[in-house]
Amino acid sequence: MPPIQSCSKAAAALLIAAVAASSARAASAPDPVALLDSTLAPPAVPYSGHVTVTQWFGRQTRSEEMRVYVRPPDEVRREFLAPDGRITKVSVSDGDEETVYLVRAGKTIRGDAVHSYEKVLPADVERQALLSNYELSVATAEPVAGRSTWRLTMKPRLEGKAWQVLWVDQDTKVVLRSRRYIPRRSSASRAQFDVFEPRKALADELFEVSKTTAGVIEARSLAPDFMTLEQVNKLTGSDSRLPDTLPGGFVFESADVLPVHGRKVVHARYTDGLIVLSLFQTDRKVSIPKGGVIPAAGVHLPGQLRASSAGKLIQWGSGRRWHTLMGDVPKELVAEIIKKLP
Repeated sequence: MPPIQSCSKAAAALLIAAVAASSARAASAPDPVALLDSTLAPPAVPYSGHVTVTQWFGRQTRSEEMRVYVRPPDEVRREFLAPDGRITKVSVSDGDEETVYLVRAGKTIRGDAVHSYEKVLPADVERQALLSNYELSVATAEPVAGRSTWRLTMKPRLEGKAWQVLWVDQDTKVVLRSRRYIPRRSSASRAQFDVFEPRKALADELFEVSKTTAGVIEARSLAPDFMTLEQVNKLTGSDSRLPDTLPGGFVFESADVLPVHGRKVVHARYTDGLIVLSLFQTDRKVSIPKGGVIPAAGVHLPGQLRASSAGKLIQWGSGRRWHTLMGDVPKELVAEIIKKLP
């Protein structure tokens, strides 16, 4: 073979490209835990793009499109789109405050950004719960929005739990596609960037909202309280004390008390690092969806288990103490969880 110097420029370019491609293929995948931490950290670069979110539940499919603008560390603008491309809703957050403009109604709602609250469960504890309950693996994946990605798979250690798969941009570590599905259930969700443009300057006006109070609905009173386990148990009394852990690797995350028609409804949240279980305590039986009954098939349950778009749902109780449990976990685990609840 003649030396490169005697090759044509085109042949030399092809040779260099082949060597570069070979080096890229040889690049080793990152450590899965390190990659997970990168996705959880604030973005390192500004970016914008077009995102499609799709949810499947039985025979029903729901899809939503939005334009997204992100400027580190905390500024986010989302424009929700109608099928014909019109903007129906705009959400702008600076990490502390979030403002939502409903275009058709001409209303503006302002409140605290969700992640501005100091949650009860420390981030490192929630992270450890995820690592304890899921096995992480990384592989080279197909491009998403024209970008090279790593596929981060979170496989549940307990059979029957939901799987989560993330396609992470190799350059910016932004999640470009997220897919979640549940074994043996026709329920799944996917969020994906169709267009992704990093490192482009974003105008200040994108993140500016009117500071006037005229015509603005303040929604801070509707925000969760994020009570500790001690606080909620003191409120509910000794006969309704909640445990700090539940079977399946779930740990208490937070709780709040909701006023509903003059009555108090306790809403406690438990997490295994990925899945969130919601437990509601009420002093009376509440209405739940009638359809979607899931056969118990030998599993003893104190009430009918139903399928809903928010996950499995079951209610049990009597007199002035009722519980409603909601979450995507196997029915066998639902039975074990109920045994530990008051």
